[in-house]
Amino acid sequence: MDGLIKAIQLILILSIIVILHEGGHFAAARFFKTKVERFFLFFDVSFALFKKKIGDTVYGIGWLPLGGYVKIAGMIDESMDKEQMKSPPQPWEFRSKPAWQRLIIMLAGIFVNLILAILIFSVLTFTNGENFVNVNKLENGVVVDSAQLDLGMLPGDTPVGVNGERYDDLAKISMKALIDGGTLDVKRGNEIVHLPIRKQDQVEMLEAKGQYFTPNVQIFVDSILPNLPASKSDLAKGDAIKAINGKPVNGWSGVVKEISTHKNQTIQLQVESGNQAKTVDIRVNAEGKIGFSPAMKMDNIIDIREFNFFESIGKGVEKTFATITSQVQSIGMLWKLEGEATKYLSGPIGIARAMPTTWDWTFFWSFTALLSAWLAFVNILPIPGLDGGHALFTIYEMITGHKPSDKFMEIMQMVGAVILIGLMIFIFGNDIYNLIFN
Repeated sequence: MDGLIKAIQLILILSIIVILHEGGHFAAARFFKTKVERFFLFFDVSFALFKKKIGDTVYGIGWLPLGGYVKIAGMIDESMDKEQMKSPPQPWEFRSKPAWQRLIIMLAGIFVNLILAILIFSVLTFTNGENFVNVNKLENGVVVDSAQLDLGMLPGDTPVGVNGERYDDLAKISMKALIDGGTLDVKRGNEIVHLPIRKQDQVEMLEAKGQYFTPNVQIFVDSILPNLPASKSDLAKGDAIKAINGKPVNGWSGVVKEISTHKNQTIQLQVESGNQAKTVDIRVNAEGKIGFSPAMKMDNIIDIREFNFFESIGKGVEKTFATITSQVQSIGMLWKLEGEATKYLSGPIGIARAMPTTWDWTFFWSFTALLSAWLAFVNILPIPGLDGGHALFTIYEMITGHKPSDKFMEIMQMVGAVILIGLMIFIFGNDIYNLIFN
């Protein structure tokens, strides 16, 4: 069931993005009275799951969920329909239209993707505001485990900035440290300490998947799991875990790590129950578990920024282009990791694995906006076969007054197809390799 929920979310997100992207091309083409022969969600290699002709256009759904397409009459595209190009140009064909109209048709899908991302980010900002962990409210700093110790942090340290730039948002500090590298600015007592961020630290941050810096907050017992050691002890829901065998706890990961090192041994939990301190003896099982799930009090460290309607639109624009910028910077950062980079690149399989197992509309729309913004950027790259490639040749024509020959465009389309197919093989191959070995 978990896999089905993940798959449904991903397919629905892709469907929304692809339909609107291709719908942008379709609407622009129809506006300029250009015939659209086919409009497909997903690719219909050999056969289609559904298709129906309405007017001059065949609408359909393919079986390969790697994108979609519109086939515009008189345009050299991935269909490589050379027969149509041999006949004289017709007024309703793409090749008969002025260059500026063809350019708009080519860029319309990208424009729609940007508008979709801006709209979603704006609505989410207006309805939810921005929630963030305020580092200025972290009385006990962040959890310092082996990775943070290697970076040079000490228990009680609080990250407050990167490369001399101060931030309130813990997540933003994490992202800046990962992408920019340089130095991490840490508050240690009344001093600010500057710690160099090494390549290995960036690898650890990637491995942590956004959880490299976690607030060191009080751990409470949320529930006791049946048929495990805790269910036979005096540990109760609501108890605050203060120490294990007299050693103060260091976040939830510290609790798990400390308990797991005492397999088949009896440990003492120093807890606070109500206003009363007590010690609970529990024998850890062979798996290194005692059997309780945690709760963490976060209300006092989370701030919420609220925005009015017009401010939300501005934030929507800002978040859309910040998403594109951070993705480009991430690729640059991965390039520096050389041989290790492929472990952290994800294609459709990797993305599907990252989907939540429960339906979360905020995540759903946030992820839709992120992918829509990223698709806009990828499509504007000047690679033959992509919208950006078509736009590049059209802009060349507008500047020079010379239209590239049909033969040249056919060759460029084949070059683009080879590049894109090779890239697709690499992405899927990398996904499968990571699925098996990582």
